[in-house]
Amino acid sequence: MLIVVSTVAVLLIFAGWKFRKRAEVHIPLMVSAFVIDFSLLLYIEWTRHAIETLQTDVSTAASEWLLYFHVLVSAIMLVLYWVQIGTGIRLAKGKEVSRIFHKNAAYAFLAFRLLNYVTSFFVA
Repeated sequence: MLIVVSTVAVLLIFAGWKFRKRAEVHIPLMVSAFVIDFSLLLYIEWTRHAIETLQTDVSTAASEWLLYFHVLVSAIMLVLYWVQIGTGIRLAKGKEVSRIFHKNAAYAFLAFRLLNYVTSFFVA
């Protein structure tokens, strides 16, 4: 079930990217993806106690590095989400912010979100 929800978020992100030049479509898609992703993160923490599990219950060395990699990728992804939200809000309000920075940060965000998605299959 969690993979289905995560897949929906990824699809919304790519739809938002496709409509990046149409703010009236882009913004609701990206906000929806963020709400889904953040809700998924909270759900996983509340039901699996993911942070506590990370600190105490890593079973094998092979899975340990992948789990830590997944957590690192996820943390960077969350930071990039906030970068995108902050610069996106400023752009939407017509305030001075670099569109090139927002665009380049979007590419980094997409890469980290895809890494998060792929590694989630191996750490579930």
